[in-house]
Amino acid sequence: MSDEREPTAYGPGTRWLAGRTRRRPEELTQSASAAVSALGDAIREVAGLAARLESRDPQVRAAAQAEADALRERIASEPSPGERLGTRLAQVLRDAAQRLEHPRS
Repeated sequence: MSDEREPTAYGPGTRWLAGRTRRRPEELTQSASAAVSALGDAIREVAGLAARLESRDPQVRAAAQAEADALRERIASEPSPGERLGTRLAQVLRDAAQRLEHPRS
């Protein structure tokens, strides 16, 4: 078993945050200071998006709405942490059953 976690081991929010801050998800989950710094950057970015959503300029508002919709869709379309855990546990149980049915000797 590898110490490297697969990319899907991280939720969409963690991957989004890592991508926005040019960090790897592992960096954010292993370092509180990196996570806090990345969250600060994300808060500023989201505040900017919120401001653009309230703009008087309809083109700016439309572009911001498209950005917000795309982000919402990206996060909503991915499995929840519970679903990912369930899938992972099911795979572990299948692997264990396989080993019991077919021991290596």
